[in-house]
Amino acid sequence: MLKTRLRTAALVLLLASSGAGASSVPAYPFVHVTGSSFQAVVPDLASLDFEIVAPDADPAAARAVLEARVGEVRDLARQLDIASDDVTVREVRQGIRKEENAANGAPVYELRCDVHINVRNVANWAALAGGLLGKPNLDGFASAFDRSDMDTIHDELVTQAIQDARRQAEVMAAAGGRRVGGLMGATPDTLKNLSTAMGLERGEFRRDGGADRARAQDVDREQLLAVPALKLRQPVDVIFRLENLPRRAR
Repeated sequence: MLKTRLRTAALVLLLASSGAGASSVPAYPFVHVTGSSFQAVVPDLASLDFEIVAPDADPAAARAVLEARVGEVRDLARQLDIASDDVTVREVRQGIRKEENAANGAPVYELRCDVHINVRNVANWAALAGGLLGKPNLDGFASAFDRSDMDTIHDELVTQAIQDARRQAEVMAAAGGRRVGGLMGATPDTLKNLSTAMGLERGEFRRDGGADRARAQDVDREQLLAVPALKLRQPVDVIFRLENLPRRAR
């Protein structure tokens, strides 16, 4: 059954290549396949995003709490030899909590700021994440991991994916009585990171207080402190020319 399907697919491509009206199809006999490659690598870079949230009926008191937390974050980073430039505190935003008032009926103000920390030595990850998770007024955690040599890894994955595509093309060509010729076109798809950290990646970090953010009380501590492997998959679309098999000598 499998050989029949492969033979049919190869023959369909052979027929399509001979159609005069199909301008988007190459004029030569060809086979179009999708290859892919996979690697799981240990990250050597990380980043952590979170919010500092300080509510109070007195905006000045809320700001004092927020600034105190920022100071604690910077102190912890300094203890872990994280450069000051790798700790970014974004602008403070002030609002009023809806449907919540102080005991005297006054409105409750809420000050927020976003913090982003680059971790260039993942050996510090557990100490940083563990030291911040238990602090008051911190919320909305999101983490991400990366590799400093990701370009090299990407090149290796593309090469492996094209090799996988050629292997598949050879099976299809043989089923149709042909052999695979030169590579005539290739398009790599976006490198896919299949990993997730804390159920939330840095790209999902929201500055609008959305409901999809990881609240501090909902974060699994063990999961946060772990450094997960990066599961990388690279797909490619490839077109190979098909050639006739050499005639057997009589």
